[in-house]
Amino acid sequence: MIDYCSDPEKTDLADLEHVIEYASNDEKVMSEGERFYAVTGVNCKVETAFEEMRDVQERFGKTGGNVAYHAYQSFKTGEVTPEQCHRLGVELARKMWGDKYQVLVTTHFNTGTYHNHFVVNAVGMWDGKKYDCSKREYYRMRRLSDEMCAREKLTVIQHPEKKTPRPIYIAEKNGEPTKYNLMREAIDKALSMSWNQNTFLSAMKSQGYLVYLNPNYKYATIRSVNAKRGTRLYHLGEAYDRPAIFARLDENYEYDRQRVMWKYDVFMKPYTYEWVRRNPPDKEYEHRKKFYDINIYKASLVEIYLSLFVLLLGIAVEVVMLAYELLRDQTMAPENVLAARMKPMSPEMKEAKRSIDRRTSQMMLMSEAKFKTEDDVREYIAQHELDIVKLKKIREHWRNMLRSANDPKQIAEYRRKRDSCTDLLSRLRFQKDTAQTILNDIPKVRELLRAEQNVQRGLDPYEYAKGYRMIDAKESGRSF
Repeated sequence: MIDYCSDPEKTDLADLEHVIEYASNDEKVMSEGERFYAVTGVNCKVETAFEEMRDVQERFGKTGGNVAYHAYQSFKTGEVTPEQCHRLGVELARKMWGDKYQVLVTTHFNTGTYHNHFVVNAVGMWDGKKYDCSKREYYRMRRLSDEMCAREKLTVIQHPEKKTPRPIYIAEKNGEPTKYNLMREAIDKALSMSWNQNTFLSAMKSQGYLVYLNPNYKYATIRSVNAKRGTRLYHLGEAYDRPAIFARLDENYEYDRQRVMWKYDVFMKPYTYEWVRRNPPDKEYEHRKKFYDINIYKASLVEIYLSLFVLLLGIAVEVVMLAYELLRDQTMAPENVLAARMKPMSPEMKEAKRSIDRRTSQMMLMSEAKFKTEDDVREYIAQHELDIVKLKKIREHWRNMLRSANDPKQIAEYRRKRDSCTDLLSRLRFQKDTAQTILNDIPKVRELLRAEQNVQRGLDPYEYAKGYRMIDAKESGRSF
């Protein structure tokens, strides 16, 4: 495996000296909890690496900006010896930078994995040109390393993955719903009740996903029934790729078929004609159907956001209505909406739980400003912009009065009025920004509700019995 830092590790000569010390000093490395094995200089001596790199930079007058780059190369745990790891690191350094740049190559051992660090002088030895640390260089380094690993019969990563965005990484670490961990959860659930490909695909679709496992395609993919683009399964991890899924299905078929079939029958029972015949629709069902049949393109903003909260939080509509008493005269009557608890079914709605704080701020503003349409929101923003300009002039007046005041009582009074204007300005700006997010988000909210409605209808036993199926957005371009 190989990764590359396109940004410099350090930006001045003092820090360059520090990173070289860290890379090559046995005692320093040990104190950082990382075991040191060996160090080699390419176009420089280990003992005087910093001085030699500094001399080159001073000779060409390039001691500022990016003074060095840091890269690393690692191998699968247990595959390489320390000697082999260091030898491959030195070879890679010579192929990448050996005739132009000074490089310090160090081999470390941390948590059972040997890996190489490269500290590269950013200034060329002969022409003084700065190293062009581009994506092209990243791919060249990865290609060279992969060729060396293949030659040595070491593991080469077939699907190098991009670094997970930090917000997604933190959310998954905290167990919050994200696109990927919701997919993993759905696959695990489907595999717990499937013994062949057909039952697995059916169980996945019942959770709002379409999976394509055709072995004639290079990659197996998964996507929401509402999405137009899929995600390659290997992005979810090796345990969720096509070979692993077929292996688990074969295991279910061979060793646990009776229990798996029983779970599948229980799960799919509400979608049988027999169950529908014995359980006719009741009033609660009629209320629920009216709820998710709401026309999201004609409904008021309040109705749309109430619908969103009911599904997003999985709570009774009455709870939402009580929380927003000011909206009662604008919204649907309680008897016309769902009286029982509902929970989000679509992957999109489950993932949207991460934005609950943003939606709460928007809903609170609606309860205060009584928005009915998007034009109301635009008028609110325009009025706030005018109020902000006026208030800034008033605050500037009190600031000027404060500068010329000498009496302590006047100073205190002017300061109080100035601070009062500042507090009000902060509130007006927050309200204006929140209103702007409503305008920006309303198309996304409608799309979110549309996706949820598609899945709710697809999992409605009575609609299912009448022939309704979740429609593939890829084929139809719409969900209902």
